[in-house]
Amino acid sequence: MMKVLLVDDEIFAVRGLNSMLHWEAFHGELAGTAANGEEAMEYMAATPPDVIISDIKMPRMDGLKLAELIHAQSPATRMILLSGHGEFEYARQALKYDVADYILKPITREKVNQIENLLIKFYEENQERKQRFLNAWNSGLEEKILTILHNQDMEALDQFFRSSYFVSTMHSSSANPLGIQLINYLYAYFSQIDVNRTVITVSRERAMEQFWDSPGTQEKINFIITSYYDVLTGMNQKKQAYSESFITYAKEYIGEHYSDPEFNISVLADSMHVSLSYLSSQFKQATGSNLISYVTAMRMDYARRLLADRRYSIGEISAMSGYEDARYFAKLFKKKTGFTPSEYRNLKT
Repeated sequence: MMKVLLVDDEIFAVRGLNSMLHWEAFHGELAGTAANGEEAMEYMAATPPDVIISDIKMPRMDGLKLAELIHAQSPATRMILLSGHGEFEYARQALKYDVADYILKPITREKVNQIENLLIKFYEENQERKQRFLNAWNSGLEEKILTILHNQDMEALDQFFRSSYFVSTMHSSSANPLGIQLINYLYAYFSQIDVNRTVITVSRERAMEQFWDSPGTQEKINFIITSYYDVLTGMNQKKQAYSESFITYAKEYIGEHYSDPEFNISVLADSMHVSLSYLSSQFKQATGSNLISYVTAMRMDYARRLLADRRYSIGEISAMSGYEDARYFAKLFKKKTGFTPSEYRNLKT
């Protein structure tokens, strides 16, 4: 149904128009009434209608100011202005705010027919827009949303929720279809990442109930946005916690085994049951350091400390630092420090 808000400070004018309109002709229903622009905006905040029919001359906030605010805050809402003869030019100014039409008072049967023809046009346009939305969604938007979720791309999600497409659709008669689709795709994502099917079914039903129970459009929008951000935030937190635990284990294992000549990064990857390429990329991403360079740095640091103690030969220090080949150790040490092991020892002792 297309929801229509009637705005006029003359209660009898509101009642008269309400009774004269053939609501079924344009699949409409009376969303509510307001006595001025301020009341209309309060109503908009709670339950935005599809169409507003408003008088121009009203106390507190007139129809022109109301048209300006609607144009800025809810561009999908259509507006028809009613004007007395003396306010004709005033009504013409409202056209810059995309007012659909202005109807001159008094409101006769002929004028009501004119309004009804506009409302029928609005309804048909809404239906076409809804169908375009469903077609567009089925041809690619689902994939885009699932890609955002899989990539945990918060920036892309922000862009979607700020888009004129999302905002205008959620403030139109297509709001409920869009909301339900978004909930369905959120749980389709859960299914793809192997969340328990029973949990998915129960959670989705609960989410549907919460969406339908949301009293107004803004509450429905808030529910959808919060649901998506909660998922991404939760996934990012889990990912962060896993990453921190993963890297902590790797560092601890290296710290315990780097001095063993049998140790290398392939051994580390095997102990963590991951591929060497995955381990290397995760370590680089988390620490900014190359994995091999990290191990080498620990070995070189340990070798420098040992070289300060003349009880150990260069060959022994090489083995104690994780290098069976003393010549390779000496070459690597010079590359990293600028000194041979013997030169470094002489400098420090």
